[in-house]
Amino acid sequence: MNSNRDSCFTFGEGIEYVLSALSFPDNTKATFNADAQIIENAVVNAMASYDPLFRAAFKGLSLGGSYLDGIRIRLPDEFDMNVKTELNCSLTPVSARPGFIFLRADSKDHHCIKHVDGEGFFVDRLAVQSWFRDNITAVMPKLQNIRCSDRRAYSMEYTAHGYGVAHTMLATEHRNHRRQISFDFVPVFVFEPNQWPRDQRKYPKGNREWFAVPRKYFDKPEAHDPRSFILCAPFWERLVLHKKQNLKDSLRLMKALRNANEMSGLVSYHLKSIYLNAVDEKLVTWNQAPGHILICMMVNLLHAVRLNNLPFYLAPDHNNLDKLSEKQRQEYVRILSKILNKLIRRRDANYLTGEDLYQLFGVEVK
Repeated sequence: MNSNRDSCFTFGEGIEYVLSALSFPDNTKATFNADAQIIENAVVNAMASYDPLFRAAFKGLSLGGSYLDGIRIRLPDEFDMNVKTELNCSLTPVSARPGFIFLRADSKDHHCIKHVDGEGFFVDRLAVQSWFRDNITAVMPKLQNIRCSDRRAYSMEYTAHGYGVAHTMLATEHRNHRRQISFDFVPVFVFEPNQWPRDQRKYPKGNREWFAVPRKYFDKPEAHDPRSFILCAPFWERLVLHKKQNLKDSLRLMKALRNANEMSGLVSYHLKSIYLNAVDEKLVTWNQAPGHILICMMVNLLHAVRLNNLPFYLAPDHNNLDKLSEKQRQEYVRILSKILNKLIRRRDANYLTGEDLYQLFGVEVK
């Protein structure tokens, strides 16, 4: 096997080469994790010192996203952090539409709770995001020299202000500006399994908590409601992928395909949903080789994009592709069809070239 881009692998060898290239050394992971924890604590402590209301409401951080699921690719430099928030009142989840709920409050003892005529008190998503936004903005001057070790100190930049879902902050190391860590802080409200709304699809995955996450409706702009929260159950979903390493490796491959072929409109949760739904519906044998699982899942992804319909795992009547434009959809159908056809041809002929690995997955053969 030569070292140039035209090197030839068997199909399985090529897939394993890509998976190895997408991984990162344990010592690198450890230093990023250690720095990230110090930075997270610095952000929370600054907000708690600034705002007594936040200090009283804050109930801890919960890791989410690809790191929690073990499907992170490349450097471990992005962290999705759920900020567990508790207001000084009792909240009851009320179904609003598939996948979405309102949070009814028993009193108006917090500025993020608003009264709706004829319906009562509810948590206002926009008020929650504004509250976080004001606090983060206020403490940014205190987050410009976060020391994580004798060698590393970071400054913070507030890059996305919670007008979507997350409040994104970028930490840049002072001496090495190429070393950056991104954090998505998302305010969430925590509920027990028995509080899951009865008219939403229920997944009793053990005694695991679930979250209400602030998110607006996308498919009907005129129907935006400041009370809307989307269902989120990261620990339930993690159990679906638990002990299915080949399945998770296949998902890592799909994420690399997405990145290499510039399909940013297919966010990571869209790809994860393809796998969650397939496992739930028993459409995949998870102990197959990762490359073979990838082809099967690419068929499902192409089908979902072609129909512009990807059911939300927790509420199948909600379409996860509700933000995808028609132009994006048509372009992604073309790209996915081309990729899938090449993968099938290479699998049947049992080879992958170095050029294939670069074009398909963005991986250079060294």
